[in-house]
Amino acid sequence: MGEGEHTIIGKIPRERLNQIASRKLSALGIPVRLGADRETLEGELAFAGRVQHPVTGQTIPRGRFVVTGHDHLRFLDAPLSALGEVNFYEHERATGLEVSVAQALGRRTAALQDLAARMRSLRLETALDPERLAVRALVKTATHAFEVLGGPESVRVSRVAPVGGRPFEVAPDFPTLDLSDFASPTDLEIYLVASVSRMRPAAAAPALTPAPTAAPTLAATPAPRNALTLAALAQVFGDDAMLAPNAMVELVKEFAYGNTRYRFVASREMGTRFKGRVIGPNGDVWSDRFDLASFPGTAKVVALALGAADPGADPGPPPAPAPAAPSEVPSHLMPHPGEIWVMSVVVEEAGPDEVRYVGTDIDGRPYGAARVLKRSDFEAVFAQDRGGWRLLIQIDQVQDGSVIYRQLDRQRQPMGAPRKMSSAILVANFVPEAAAY
Repeated sequence: MGEGEHTIIGKIPRERLNQIASRKLSALGIPVRLGADRETLEGELAFAGRVQHPVTGQTIPRGRFVVTGHDHLRFLDAPLSALGEVNFYEHERATGLEVSVAQALGRRTAALQDLAARMRSLRLETALDPERLAVRALVKTATHAFEVLGGPESVRVSRVAPVGGRPFEVAPDFPTLDLSDFASPTDLEIYLVASVSRMRPAAAAPALTPAPTAAPTLAATPAPRNALTLAALAQVFGDDAMLAPNAMVELVKEFAYGNTRYRFVASREMGTRFKGRVIGPNGDVWSDRFDLASFPGTAKVVALALGAADPGADPGPPPAPAPAAPSEVPSHLMPHPGEIWVMSVVVEEAGPDEVRYVGTDIDGRPYGAARVLKRSDFEAVFAQDRGGWRLLIQIDQVQDGSVIYRQLDRQRQPMGAPRKMSSAILVANFVPEAAAY
């Protein structure tokens, strides 16, 4: 329909449009009626067996619809609702309309198969969603899982599940994805993780009576009865008892957050220097080396790693309403401009065309899901070092809980445009090059 026709139709009263549509549908043998609003025409189209569900293969016997304008209908129930508006006015018989619906399903299925192939080129595992008639893929990173839905019209992120946190639906105004913008799965993952804050729906207006139970709280878990605690040692040996200078010590403290258990582990390296880890169901949430003099406390570090409130902090007077601030990272963990940070990986399988690899924690142990890249893409991004491979980035700026960084090639030269990442995400996945030994 041309622009002039749209203008003319817009000036015709709704009652007259319904008369035109009703007369045509009656000629096709399709009964319609006015809906509850007494303005919208609605009906049910019975099929003779030509329309089949493209995913399950089952025959669709009928479809409820409403009339839009004077010549189109829109189905109300899945999977036909994914087709959008369907022209009925151009058909002389109901069988022609049924064939048109079946062909529209076929065209959408073919478009979804093409989209699935493009997603698989980014090493995404895809599946057809039978209800939404869309391609569904799950992108897993060390900190989040992203549900990506795609159709002929667009590809978008629909849902985010933070590790150890509460899943949320992505804000409808978050931009759609252009798959051609991402040369590799790593590029897509870095973009998604860096965009989490923009994916969250806008906060609702402050309520007069806030509900404190809406957010999960972090709580320390009591030690088992047979556990040997520091308090028990101090009671027997006294608070002034000393450890041998280089004696190995590993301290453990457990927490519960959002019905999930987490463990903090600190392993002594030498003197007052420790390796710390926060471990969840899917592996490390945080890991780093620290010195006792600059360590802010176990509960504080675990709370920051999980984005939770510090259970030991003094709440003080209620603060004045203010925009939500980005999650903090302890000052001793913050990056500084000019630093090189490293993400290390282990290659599980290297073929002539593809490389399968998995990330490692700060102790060099593999964690997370394995990923696959084209060999040329892998070698362009990762540099070999002491039997392993590393992805290098250079910190340009640190601002408002985020970092601006540039990726370095194998010659340690900046490549591509500057990118933005949350400081918390950086600390969870990268370590300073000076500490990567």
